[in-house]
Amino acid sequence: MWTTRLLDATGREPLGIRVAWEAIEGALQTELPADYAELCEAFGGGVFSGPVYLLCVDEGKVFDLVAQWRSFLSDAQDYGAAGGEGDPVFAPYRIYEPGQEVIPWGSTEWGAGFYWLADASAGHAWPIVARMAGSMNWHRYDMGVPEFVTRILTDPEFQPFSIAGRIPGVSFTSVSELSEQSRAHPRPQQGPDR
Repeated sequence: MWTTRLLDATGREPLGIRVAWEAIEGALQTELPADYAELCEAFGGGVFSGPVYLLCVDEGKVFDLVAQWRSFLSDAQDYGAAGGEGDPVFAPYRIYEPGQEVIPWGSTEWGAGFYWLADASAGHAWPIVARMAGSMNWHRYDMGVPEFVTRILTDPEFQPFSIAGRIPGVSFTSVSELSEQSRAHPRPQQGPDR
């Protein structure tokens, strides 16, 4: 239902992406929510309306759920906050290790982070926890990813994350479209000698 609403809002047809869920869920050692799988198969990873990023599958790793989770987990291990230890970045939570805590699935260009509060025993009913950049205040939502993204984009009352009314319309740019755009319009090289 919510994925269909997002497709309607963006004016897109579902892409029908074939996702290797067995490999993804094997890496995470848990089954992901069905509504998220439906969203990823319809859209793939990419950007909604400019600032809202959705992680799914991306060979380039930027929008890849497992690559981003592994990066967060590596950072937690580097800071000594893995294996049951507290994680100052995600307090009172910690980055997901099989069976518990937060898995990143999205973010915004202004640094808000969106996560599942994962529990291996409840793969289809995970709440979302989210926070603004620089804040230690978490917001909990008992809804799926497609509904959360739809509300960010279309519901002006969905604070503090709503961008409704601040964007000209709801759109989506897939990972492949982003790659094509960057090839067509490469950025000039920046460096100390320029």
